[in-house]
Amino acid sequence: MTRTLKLLAPYFAVGVFWCLLSNAWLAIFAYHAQILFWSRHPLFGARRPSHAKMMLLALPAVLTGPLVYFFLCTIARTDLLSWLTEHHLSHLSLMAMIPYFGLIHPVLEQVHWAALRDSTPLAHPLFAGYHMLVLHSLLPLPWLILSFVVLTMASFAWQRMAKMTGNLALPVASHALADLGVIIAAWLKT
Repeated sequence: MTRTLKLLAPYFAVGVFWCLLSNAWLAIFAYHAQILFWSRHPLFGARRPSHAKMMLLALPAVLTGPLVYFFLCTIARTDLLSWLTEHHLSHLSLMAMIPYFGLIHPVLEQVHWAALRDSTPLAHPLFAGYHMLVLHSLLPLPWLILSFVVLTMASFAWQRMAKMTGNLALPVASHALADLGVIIAAWLKT
């Protein structure tokens, strides 16, 4: 029962606060409050020697920002600024979201999903799936499917990184690079 509640935590937060109330800040705070409530995972755990080659695993995440910046307005089915404003993310509010979403969110999300990924393979598509609730009103179906596949693969990659290093430092770095890229690209487009 506990694992199910943890797996469904972002669905509750996004379903109520993003989809019903159209408030990005309340959605992310509700999600993070649940993560902190359920959290029992040490962030950096056992230390193993870090290898420069392993850092290469995090580098594909750097491409996320430029890809979003150059292609989002082309593939979005609605105006990005209107979509963000509808969810209480004005240009100024989005600027405040940059450090929160780009630095705090990846840490909390990796802590939350690490144990879930190790306990059930369903964690990977469930991780990707809740993002589709956020993106469904922005992206057309083919891009939602591609986003789902990419996020599912990212979840598998983060699990592999954590196993290789014995801690969450590399998955957090990769996740932060991707999230910072997305939020900065969106901010630059507004």
